[in-house]
Amino acid sequence: MKTSKKLSFPKLENEFLENILRQLVNQYSVVQIFFTKQELSLNSHLVINLEKKIDAEQLQMTKWVKKVKNFYQIDVYFIYSGKLRHRMSMGHPFIEFYCYDSALIYQNEDSVNPLIITRDWGKYKKKFNEFVECFYHDHDLYKVQVQNIISEGFSNSVFTSYARVIEYDLEYLEELYSGNTSTSLNLNDRINNLIQYIPEIQKYFVRNSHNKYYLTDLFVKAKEATADDDVIYRNEMYKAVGIVEQSLYRLIEERFGELKKLIKKRYFEKREVSFQVDEKPKNIILDLAIETILKSFKVEQIYLYHQIVYGEKTTYYLLIIGNGIGNEKLISIIQSLKSKMVGKYDFVLISHNRNWIQKSLYQCQSFFYNIIQDKYLIYSSSPYHPEFHWEVPHNPYHADLYFYYKSAKDSALQFCAVVNNTKENYCGLDALFTLFFLSFCRTYIFVKTFYLPHYLSSQALWELCIYADADIRKCNYLTEQFWTDFFPYLDKHMNLYHKLSMLKKNEVDQMTVIVEKLMYELDNLVIEGRLLTNFEQD
Repeated sequence: MKTSKKLSFPKLENEFLENILRQLVNQYSVVQIFFTKQELSLNSHLVINLEKKIDAEQLQMTKWVKKVKNFYQIDVYFIYSGKLRHRMSMGHPFIEFYCYDSALIYQNEDSVNPLIITRDWGKYKKKFNEFVECFYHDHDLYKVQVQNIISEGFSNSVFTSYARVIEYDLEYLEELYSGNTSTSLNLNDRINNLIQYIPEIQKYFVRNSHNKYYLTDLFVKAKEATADDDVIYRNEMYKAVGIVEQSLYRLIEERFGELKKLIKKRYFEKREVSFQVDEKPKNIILDLAIETILKSFKVEQIYLYHQIVYGEKTTYYLLIIGNGIGNEKLISIIQSLKSKMVGKYDFVLISHNRNWIQKSLYQCQSFFYNIIQDKYLIYSSSPYHPEFHWEVPHNPYHADLYFYYKSAKDSALQFCAVVNNTKENYCGLDALFTLFFLSFCRTYIFVKTFYLPHYLSSQALWELCIYADADIRKCNYLTEQFWTDFFPYLDKHMNLYHKLSMLKKNEVDQMTVIVEKLMYELDNLVIEGRLLTNFEQD
């Protein structure tokens, strides 16, 4: 065996790693070392063949392996000779490509019968096809099992069976990209580990938190429910889970195709990843809006889902997907934009984080599904944001409509009771008027779109009413004829002030007309539309 002083690994171009390899060769029974340098952002691969299984397993867990990966983008994979030869005999494409003769940078001269791959594509082709067919065969068996369970109607078993298929897919992706599997880790960690090799995989799993995913949580719940003889009814998620599994299946097919080309050509082809979200003509106003938003928030995506031109003013409707974007911040952004637009442009901003949208799809999928489309996307911080797991079929329903409608109705009645008192005591009426208007808007939007907005500004809620049904614009004249600026007046009274009312009778009359007119519209929509057939009129 060569001494460490005589060993040199110029191909590595890494003094830190060279020193470690010299120590390894002196301390362990290293048979061979293969190194394949990768171009661009992908990791290079260092495959180290040892005689003993226990040495390979222990060295794989050492801290420097992770350090080399993080700092130098070099994957270090330890494998013992018996396993290496077995995988070669199976036609494993990872071994075939990364352990060929020209990648060899060290070989122990004292080793008996070391592995040398020198065969050409013609001799390897049959082995490769057999390896691929083995994957397809077992995968088809898993899928048949899932389809049989779906037909039998056992929802828990469907999800646990899908979990097994996805684990099977992840195992192949790990094998084909890193040469090793991580079966000891949970699904969340395995997905996170694969992101460095396949950034696209992020598109298929919505995050619950920084390192956990919505679907993996669903699999855990299904497993726990099965153990407790409980049932989870999420049939609408079958297709969403199926889409994720099919996407992983496609990634495996693509990796097979990629390795096939690389093995045949024996070199890496230059791969360029280009990503451009917006190929539409530049819009200076939208560019300014995006720039302003990005200065204030950490945003994942922005969708321009609606646009209205009314008179000389253009109103843009934007959905912002990101974390930590509250109503106060949205109002601040809108005010900042208005100050820059000189009254010619307005913005309706709504914002939610991805996990909140995913968990709310049972009710408001029809609203978000119409918005979250490629044609409306005007900004994305990454091409690999997760795609939503849409429920199919989705049957929207107005959950809790009774409570929303009754709240709006009661606030209207309370307003009228104060207006009609004989002493003309209007104390608190401005707050009641504001309460009614906000309740009306949220209920109206919910009825029309199945989306219940957060407590946005009064103008934003009214603009969303117009988006939900343009016909409500016919009531615009009421706000335009108001004795003062209508929306600033409402926003001012979204909080109660401890002071005497200074309202005049003619001002209250205008409020009354608006309450009566809008309540008529809501009554006609909900009661006459028979959405609440059992509602008792007071």
